[in-house]
Amino acid sequence: EIVQAYAEADIIIAETGAYGINILEPDDAKREQNIQEICRRLERAEKIGARICVGHGGRIPSRRWGASFHNPENFSQASIEKTVLAVQRILDTVKPVRAKYGLETESRYLPDSPDVYLEIIKAVDRPGFGVHLDPINITSSPRRFYFNGDFIRDCFAKLGPYIVSCHAKDTQMMRHSQVRFDETFAGNGALDFDAYLSELAKLEADVPLMIEHVNARQTVWARDFLYQKAKELGIAIRHSEKRV
Repeated sequence: EIVQAYAEADIIIAETGAYGINILEPDDAKREQNIQEICRRLERAEKIGARICVGHGGRIPSRRWGASFHNPENFSQASIEKTVLAVQRILDTVKPVRAKYGLETESRYLPDSPDVYLEIIKAVDRPGFGVHLDPINITSSPRRFYFNGDFIRDCFAKLGPYIVSCHAKDTQMMRHSQVRFDETFAGNGALDFDAYLSELAKLEADVPLMIEHVNARQTVWARDFLYQKAKELGIAIRHSEKRV
C-alpha cells in the first residue's frame, strides 16, 4: 500500500542506506555478518522500490595510522578484488530487479575516483550494481578543488550510464598551513554547480539529487540555491511548482 501510494503521488524513494558496514572486515565471522546485513538492507530497498541501496567500500583497520579508516591498504589491488567479490556476493544473493546496490564515493577508501569506480563496475559485471555519486566526498586535493568543474565532467563522462543517485552539498578549502576541506551546504562553497546540474540534466535516466547534511535553515538555503541555479541554466526540476 505504501509503495502504491508513493507511485500515485509520483514520489521517488531515491535511496536507502547500508553505510559504514565494512565489507573488508578481516575477521571472517564479522565480515559474513556484515555482508548478510547489507543483503537484508538491499532486500528492503527492493521491496519498497527504492532506486538504490548505498553502502561503503571496505576499510582495513590499522592502529599505525591513528584511526580505523586510515590505511594505505584500503587502496590496494587486493582490496579492489575483495570489494568486487563482496559486491558480487551481495547481488547474487538478493538478485534485485527494481533497486540497485552502489558504493558511496569516499576519499579514505574505495571508490575514491571515477576510474576506480569504473574498474569495480566492470569487474563486478552485474546489472544490479549502480553508481551513487557524491563529488564532494572525493574533492580531496587542491587540484580537484580548483578545477572541480572539470573533475565533475570527468565523473559523468565515465560513470554517467551507471549513475542512479547523487548528493548535493558543497565544500570549502580552509585557510590552514595544511590542506583541509570542510563540508558545507549547497551554494556555500566552491563546487561548480553549473557543471554538476548541467551534467545531471544530460543523463537519460531521471536521477534524484538529494540535499544532505544540513540543518533546517540550511535546507531552505540549499534548496532555494539549487532551484535558482537550475532556473539560470534553463533546467526544469520536476514538481518545482509544488515547492513551498
